[in-house]
Amino acid sequence: MKWGGAQYDAIVIGGGHNGLVAAARLASSGARVLLAEAGPRVGGAATTSEITPGYSVSSVAHLLEGFPRRIERKLKLHKHGLRYAARDVATVALDRDGHHILLPRTRKEFAAFRDRLPKDADSYREYVARRRALAEFVAPLLGERPPALNDPEALKRFLRRSVWRAALKGGRTMQSLLHMLPEAIGDRLDAEFEAPLLKAALAFDATLGGSEGPYAPGTSFRAVLREAMRMQGQGASLPVGGLGAVSDALAASVAAAGGDVRVDTRVVRILVEEGRAAGVELAGGVEVRAALVLSALAPRATMLELVGTRHLETGDIHELRHLVPRGAAAKVNLALDRLPQFTGLAPELHGSRLLIAPSLTGLDEAANAARGGELPFEPVMEILLPSVTDPLLAPEGQHVMSIIVHHVPNTMPGGWEPHREALVQRVVRMLGNYAPGIEDAMFAGEILTPPDIEEKYGLAGGDWHQGDLRLDRLFAFRPAPAYGRYETPLPGLWLCGAGSHPGGGVTGLPGWLAAGAVLAEGGDA
Repeated sequence: MKWGGAQYDAIVIGGGHNGLVAAARLASSGARVLLAEAGPRVGGAATTSEITPGYSVSSVAHLLEGFPRRIERKLKLHKHGLRYAARDVATVALDRDGHHILLPRTRKEFAAFRDRLPKDADSYREYVARRRALAEFVAPLLGERPPALNDPEALKRFLRRSVWRAALKGGRTMQSLLHMLPEAIGDRLDAEFEAPLLKAALAFDATLGGSEGPYAPGTSFRAVLREAMRMQGQGASLPVGGLGAVSDALAASVAAAGGDVRVDTRVVRILVEEGRAAGVELAGGVEVRAALVLSALAPRATMLELVGTRHLETGDIHELRHLVPRGAAAKVNLALDRLPQFTGLAPELHGSRLLIAPSLTGLDEAANAARGGELPFEPVMEILLPSVTDPLLAPEGQHVMSIIVHHVPNTMPGGWEPHREALVQRVVRMLGNYAPGIEDAMFAGEILTPPDIEEKYGLAGGDWHQGDLRLDRLFAFRPAPAYGRYETPLPGLWLCGAGSHPGGGVTGLPGWLAAGAVLAEGGDA
């Protein structure tokens, strides 16, 4: 098919997982869809790559937590090759002396947890129950299109449903949620628990990917939001072949529905004719026409760079210029010639999600250092050994390790290049405190700083969340009030990326809900 003669109903810009989901949903509805990805492969931050020949790992994101079963089922991803190496992956808070804490999921695990932390066991049970109750109230809001802020009837219906949900959860649910909104997770945990290691593990989820430390206001709500997002999915899971297998299955779903997936196809401009989106211009000057354009790119880049300020209102320009994603996490991928031995870790737990976060103080110091443009002296990390449950990722008897390093600076004085080795050394030294001799098992690896993640995988600013998770940047306010329901002020142009509701993570929900909004409104903005 020649570009000049191609005519589509919709063009999706960006082949990350949200763009793929949007394209697949539209194509499966019968629309003629083009997905244009600038890079050499689809998937964005949800890809699998080789560290060195024979050793593969999820490149950036490495756990599938909030990807809804309804999307997987409706897009027939199992038919297109998606399988799981592990589901409901356990979380273990690592202790230097080997007295690790397995966050319990079963009665048997809770009994062991009580033996390990008798003073905190009842508080933990109450904390988890309260967090889940609040998350069950929030979770449905994450799986639906936000109401229009300028539609009184829609807002009334939304509020009635919210009150009804709160009533079902008990009269205190809404009150508890409102009380929690400004609260710091560190203050909450200090008041309820004694064990520093447990407190740090619980605070980790409330701050991962952001620049805030555990004593920042609003982080208690972030813990509820993370739990609510997990409820959209099927438990922490590891796809066979890494996160790239999800993107590959989504691309196959698009193609099976008749969609056209093109890589190495960079959109340089969104065409605007007679006051509405009319297609795109590609690098090289070729124009491709369509009545609808959906962008999975960051809202700021979509509107200011691809559309252009001459087509926007002054107020929108001002709002968009403040939407600058700034990632605060790095990724380290390692090839190992043997399974590392973590002191005191039971063999069956090596396939778990392993956390290195000794205390709230350590988390707070790392966050403060990162905000000041300094490397954390003792990095806090989320670690996976995916080859334990998915042995095809590495040769027999050998392994790969995937590490998210939390709280690293987005930018460094003089650029990142002079500081890479220092970060690697600190990561390796910290790992050695828990798995003595691990440095001898390492023979290849890569480090991805926030700028690397942006450059290589198209994640604006290297930001895992693609925008703040403050209340004024959630739901119908995400990314901004005029853009909070996926449509933009430019008719025919829609947003479908993680910068829109409900936000980042490998959930596919922004793409799914945006495509649903397009179909529900017949494509009108």
